[in-house]
Amino acid sequence: MTEQMHQVHQVIKKEIENHNIYGASYSLITPKEIENHNIYGASYSLITPKEIENRYEGVQGEGPSAVLLDPSMIYDLSTMTEVVATTTRIFQLLAIREIGLKDPVTKYLPGFSNRDITILHLLTHTSGLPVTVNKSKHFTGIEFTNALYSVGLDFKPGEKMQVSPLNFVVLGIIIRTVDGSIDRAVQDRILYPLAMTNTGFNLNRPKARFVPTRKDAKRGQIQGQVEDQLGLLLNGESGYTGLFSTLNDLTVFVEMMLNRGNYQGKEVLDPQLFDTMEKFNIDGQSLGWSRFSANADVFYGSSPTGVIAFNVKKKQGMVVLHNFVENNQVHAKMLTGLLKVIQ
Repeated sequence: MTEQMHQVHQVIKKEIENHNIYGASYSLITPKEIENHNIYGASYSLITPKEIENRYEGVQGEGPSAVLLDPSMIYDLSTMTEVVATTTRIFQLLAIREIGLKDPVTKYLPGFSNRDITILHLLTHTSGLPVTVNKSKHFTGIEFTNALYSVGLDFKPGEKMQVSPLNFVVLGIIIRTVDGSIDRAVQDRILYPLAMTNTGFNLNRPKARFVPTRKDAKRGQIQGQVEDQLGLLLNGESGYTGLFSTLNDLTVFVEMMLNRGNYQGKEVLDPQLFDTMEKFNIDGQSLGWSRFSANADVFYGSSPTGVIAFNVKKKQGMVVLHNFVENNQVHAKMLTGLLKVIQ
């Protein structure tokens, strides 16, 4: 075990011992060789992984779920869906100029009432959209969408940053409008090229392969179904949440990000988009991805079930997946400890 992997292990071990998580699947990617290229005025690097270290620590859950973790286990990515699926597909649409960063949302969704909100505002969480839609727990999916289209803003677009799931719900609807289906677009344009065969929305796999997320008073043990209530309302398929995946699949995704969109000779993302990403840091928020406060070279997407992160300068990446952490302070401290490893 390398020193960095040992550091990750120590964070995970502590959280298991403190009964904050039952276990975790995690990986660390470090470069062996970095090839620098310059073509058509764009500079980029390709890495050959020095070592991809994977570990499976602890168990799925308690009682009948106290099963040792293994590579086949599937996790609810929750809000990591935003970076893996939504941001990636939006980047692809930007590259082919199907959409533009400065385009108003109403260009794609004519019924959307807030005409000053752009694609850029949604990606950077600067739209002014509130964190929730009032009474949405009692809505059907259609009622929620109608309410979302006319919801009032908390502030003027571009005025400040406020993380809201509604930004990525709207981005998901835009993807569905342009592509016809979020699920199909993500499968065909992201997951298939990367051979991420155990990733997707509403995955049809044996229940035993899904790591239980948490216990709910009404729903009981949530396992293999979207944990988030908004995601459930949207039938498990949205730009905000709903994606399920494994450690191996997400490690491939991080490799692609470290290689500036290239994976085994396939260009999944335009490398120039990574330069654009690095230009944005609005209170720790870039285009879709967050930036670590202690080192802005570290981009990450996180949720109560884990983190996916990469350092654009050091060419190091990390994936950590675990059961749902309900305590926000515990989650924040754990997240900081993990990101420090690759800062």
